Amino acid sequence: MPEIINLQEHRPHMAGTARCMNCKHEWVAVAPQGTATLDCPECECWKGVWKGACLSEAKDLWTCKCGNEYFVIHIDRIMCANCGESQHGMFG
Repeated sequence: MPEIINLQEHRPHMAGTARCMNCKHEWVAVAPQGTATLDCPECECWKGVWKGACLSEAKDLWTCKCGNEYFVIHIDRIMCANCGESQHGMFG
């Protein structure tokens, strides 16, 4: 059984839906404010991300062929944070 912690000792904190980029498992996560990556309770990889993070009223989202919506931007390319595939397309 997971350990139960007192959230008052860890304020401020964030809560919301998280998704693992490795196994696609979704869960409700609670973590200290500023946490960017989460430990997936299903596959135990550190590839959990807040679902919908940094999106506000987005109508069209860029999505990789693997289904991921999170990307790493390098000086010379944009790549999928999940599978590492370089992204190609038109920006308008």
